[in-house]
Amino acid sequence: MKDILDTVIVIMFVIMVAMFIINFNRQQIKKHTDKVAKNEEKIKANNKAKDTIDE
Repeated sequence: MKDILDTVIVIMFVIMVAMFIINFNRQQIKKHTDKVAKNEEKIKANNKAKDTIDE
């Protein structure tokens, strides 16, 4: 009985760690994609400003 309980606890621990890692990675990916999108918007704004100055 103790072996079964130990196995269940270890499996639950592994699942919890896996979920933490998955969610952390998802959060980091979202952070970096938002940062890239923000940088692209800045680049577009700078290019528009250059185009209006050149005209």
